[in-house]
Amino acid sequence: MPNFKELSEFCIQRYKESLTSENERYVKTLYVAISEDNEVYCSTTPQILSKAHRCILIHSRSALAVTNWYTWYTLEYIDKNGSVTGGFLGNGFRIYTDWIGSWANQRMFLVHENLEIYSCPAPFEDKMQKVWDLYLRVKKAKSNAEIELIEKMIEKDETILEQEKEIANLKFTNRLLEKQKKQYKILLDEIKELVKNRR
Repeated sequence: MPNFKELSEFCIQRYKESLTSENERYVKTLYVAISEDNEVYCSTTPQILSKAHRCILIHSRSALAVTNWYTWYTLEYIDKNGSVTGGFLGNGFRIYTDWIGSWANQRMFLVHENLEIYSCPAPFEDKMQKVWDLYLRVKKAKSNAEIELIEKMIEKDETILEQEKEIANLKFTNRLLEKQKKQYKILLDEIKELVKNRR
């Protein structure tokens, strides 16, 4: 079993040494430990790797672009044999980070060859279990057509989930408005009573 803590220390040191510009600064590494039964745990400290079966390191750096500092991410995957890759999971699958539209919009991508299966914005801590579960699901697919079908289902599920959140938010807002309306009615009744008693 590889010593993931030692490997991560080596990877972090190598990453820090790669930042040669004065406009780049190492910020931190997020340690993503994956257990033998595929449970995912995230931490900003490496002790979480002691029982890992695989792990992902998400290094972040602050970099100056024009006049603003932005956070950029670099991802490394360490497999059960201790092989370190730049996010290559094998069989055409890859997980990596990139920006879309603007430097501030950093996203993580799970892809198979050139097909994007899933993407999510930073911060990544609360999304890593989902990303790993999706990878485990799509890697069982027997053809690109099946992978594309899964990707479309994921996209629809995400849309449905977003719509459910919006509906829940609207329901909550409506409840608040109903409570406010009742409170105003009580206040109005009290004012009416006061005016009535003064006559």
